[in-house]
Amino acid sequence: MRLSDYVTHLRLPFQFLLSPIFLWGYLLADGKPTAQLIIAYLSFHLFLYAGTTALNSAYDRDEGPVGGLEQPPPVPPHLLVFSIIWQLLGFLLALTINLWFALIYAIIFWMSVGYSHPRVRWKGHPFAALATIAIGQGVLPFLAGWAVARGEIFSAMNSQAILGALTATLLIVGMYPLTQIYQLEEDARRGDKTVALYLGVRGSFRFAAACIAIGGLGAVAIAAARFSMIEAAALVLFIAGLLAWLRRWARVFDAQTIVENFRALMRVYAATTLPFLFWIIFHLALG
Repeated sequence: MRLSDYVTHLRLPFQFLLSPIFLWGYLLADGKPTAQLIIAYLSFHLFLYAGTTALNSAYDRDEGPVGGLEQPPPVPPHLLVFSIIWQLLGFLLALTINLWFALIYAIIFWMSVGYSHPRVRWKGHPFAALATIAIGQGVLPFLAGWAVARGEIFSAMNSQAILGALTATLLIVGMYPLTQIYQLEEDARRGDKTVALYLGVRGSFRFAAACIAIGGLGAVAIAAARFSMIEAAALVLFIAGLLAWLRRWARVFDAQTIVENFRALMRVYAATTLPFLFWIIFHLALG
């Protein structure tokens, strides 16, 4: 197998779409643009998130579209070892930031093992999977960004930080079942009772809309209190437009092919995360 096959399973462009939560925590902790932020970001997204994605691919061996890959290549023979080494390299970078950041990195690594490994396989149990995503891709990444900015996480025990973490968590949890609804048959063959299988297609769309609406209101409240009413109003319009887009996708879902629904998901995911990402980067640049 070529090295490019290993790199493809890291799904690096998809990791970029997960950036807002880490940077949201960093922004709300009053972080400033620094070289340390860049190192921490690379450690977290280039190595940890990408490595956990490859680790999951090593166990799942997806044949159809999967988050970030429309046509995943065959799993290389040493992908599992590669993913662990890749994450260890990122952990060495994490240790140069501070111990709190490195601890969060290590916890997420072990959670990813529990999520994917056949003996534990939290992914195959809907409530365990939701808890793993909520903590491992919501709360902990937010706290990781906070730890980079402050060097600790205890100061995150304030109302605005808690609301910020909940907002991020609701948005990522809401999107989670939508990443599975186009691969229900493949997950069922594997014996996984995923969140999307548990909720069904219609339930997955309703769940996503509810989480995005509630999480969006949290972001609006923070924008109004911390930034400006104009930004808060723009967020209201943005969330309303996103919910309308989800409703439209739900109406045509059954008539579309697996690939068409996969592409629809990636468009919705990008439309959800990229505006938030650029908004956060804008405020970081002002800092």
